[in-house]
Amino acid sequence: MSYIVVFLIVFVGGPLAFRALTNGGPSPKAFRRLTMFTAICAATGLALRYGFAELWGENLVVTGTGVTFIWGGWIGVLAYGAQAMRRMDGGLRMRRWTAVMGSVGTTVPWFGLASANLLAT
Repeated sequence: MSYIVVFLIVFVGGPLAFRALTNGGPSPKAFRRLTMFTAICAATGLALRYGFAELWGENLVVTGTGVTFIWGGWIGVLAYGAQAMRRMDGGLRMRRWTAVMGSVGTTVPWFGLASANLLAT
């Protein structure tokens, strides 16, 4: 059951979060917003990971929250890269390709989880 929930979060929530972060044009304001989002997510996730190392893997709330923030940082990096590509080429084709590739990129953690689970069994 928990894998189904994680699957839905990753394959629905990730692309929706990416779309929300890349909504609008690649303006300097959008880049500042993405920088702040990514830095806050990464710092919070890493603080939870290494600040509460004794609870990591034992406490579901700490682990889940930390992983979610680290994943949010990953989505922020993807959105930043997509906006940078859109800044170089503002055409519709680039906008579509970056949307597709960014949405696919948000699902990478699922494949890592599935691979780790496959190796553990």
